[in-house]
Formats: sequence, C-alpha cells, structure tokens
Amino acid sequence: MSKKKKIIITFLIMLFIWISGFYLYVTYQNIDINSNQYTASKTQGQSTTNEQTVENIEQKSKSIADTIEKETEKIVGISKLKSAGNSILSNNTESDLGLGTGFIVTENGYIVSNEHVTGSKYSKCYVTLENGTNYNGKVMWSDSDLDLSIVKIEAKNLPYVNLGDSGIIRVGEAVYAIRKSNRI
Repeated sequence: MSKKKKIIITFLIMLFIWISGFYLYVTYQNIDINSNQYTASKTQGQSTTNEQTVENIEQKSKSIADTIEKETEKIVGISKLKSAGNSILSNNTESDLGLGTGFIVTENGYIVSNEHVTGSKYSKCYVTLENGTNYNGKVMWSDSDLDLSIVKIEAKNLPYVNLGDSGIIRVGEAVYAIRKSNRI
C-alpha cells in the first residue's frame, strides 16, 4: 500500500473517532443529574436478609440447639427384647433385637416407629422414654411394605411431636435428625 493511502485511511479513522466523540459530547452534555435521586436511603441499601454476624450465627445456633433439646424428650428408645442380657455374644439376630427409636405423636402414648424395630401388629415391644422410664408397648398397626408401625404405651400427659405439613417444605431448608440411644 502506498504512503498516500495510509495517510488517507489514518485521517478517515481519526475523523470518524473525532465525529463520534463530538456526537457523544453534544448528546450527553445537557443531561441534568439530580444527586438527590441517587443517594441511598437506609432501607434501599439494606439487604432483605439479616446481616450475617457472629452474634446472629450464635443466636441461630442456640435457637436450633434449644429446639432440638426440647424435641429430644419426644423421642423414645424401642426394643423387641426387654433385656439382651449381660453378654455381648448373643444368638439373637438384629431383627430379633429390634433396637431403634420412635417418636411420641399423642399425649396418651401413641408412638410412630419402624416395623423392623417394633415387630408386626399385636406384638409386644419395650419403650424407654428420655427420662429413663420404661413401658411395655403393644404394636397397634404395622405395615412391612412401608416399614412403619404404631405402638401404644399406657401413659398420660406425654410430650409429643407436632407433625407438620410436608407440602410447605422447600428445597434447601435445613433438616435435623434426632437419634436416641437405647437404655436397655
């Protein structure tokens, strides 16, 4: 390419840049910016969620711990055998022992558990409350396909779990499992 063509192309590019700059300057020079419109008020700058601070996290943790502690008294230990004896060597299979947990659902002693823990309908099992009190339990209903059962103990004024609506649970919500060791 000749020197003249390079100069002409360079001039045209520079002219285009200058015209574009002049156009932008003329277009935006008369815009009135009212600074009052752009100051953030206290509510505009705040997040819709609580600020994450050490204090907030500690309070939330304490609240969760308090709830779990309160709900733990509603969890029971269940066994098919009243006592497994003093030996760790036993001829009983895991299904014979039926060690597990359940949760109280009524104040008059109805408990939900698993059928493999309690046994089949009308069988007998042994229930231990959080405070160490033992009861004979009777399986009132069971379904092996669902592995669920309902046990009845003769007790009154028991703390019980308030069952919620699974339809309002959202993905991402925290869930806590409470496991009780059996005192047999």
